[in-house]
Amino acid sequence: MAVKYFLRDHLYSYIIRSPKMMLDLGSVIASLVFPGLVIYLDGKLGTGKTTLVRGIAWALGWHEVRSPSFTLVNEYPTDPPMAHIDLYRLERSEFEDIAVEEYIDNGFFVAIEWGKPDYFPYINHWWHIIILYDDDLIKREERKVKITAFGDKAEERLKHLDRVVSSWAL
Repeated sequence: MAVKYFLRDHLYSYIIRSPKMMLDLGSVIASLVFPGLVIYLDGKLGTGKTTLVRGIAWALGWHEVRSPSFTLVNEYPTDPPMAHIDLYRLERSEFEDIAVEEYIDNGFFVAIEWGKPDYFPYINHWWHIIILYDDDLIKREERKVKITAFGDKAEERLKHLDRVVSSWAL
């Protein structure tokens, strides 16, 4: 595997060279999630948000991951339990109906596609993962993944992710 990375102002950025590598990144993330962590996944259609979630869920032992675009929320009986939420079709005023805080209170790890940290200001520990695809900068299957964190535990886990991913061959 090859990845380029750098750290600048607590922003970790990686080049993910293939869908398999995105699944591998998800597997590493799975080893670091904890109850109450929310991961916001942001990026255009087709950038790999669901692929990353699939890698996380697979590593946690759940193999039936599907995009929650029409169901809005998929719950996976992993350890910790996982809620996979898709906000693509929702208006901002409808976010309260999702009740993310109930998932957190019940010990879930939450992955939200099309989410941003300001959508749920009461979240104490989160990662914001932005997946970018740019025809001019990156080959067809490559993606740039940028990750930031908030909350002491989330920040510490992100530093651990960086130590693992930065050990991948350049």
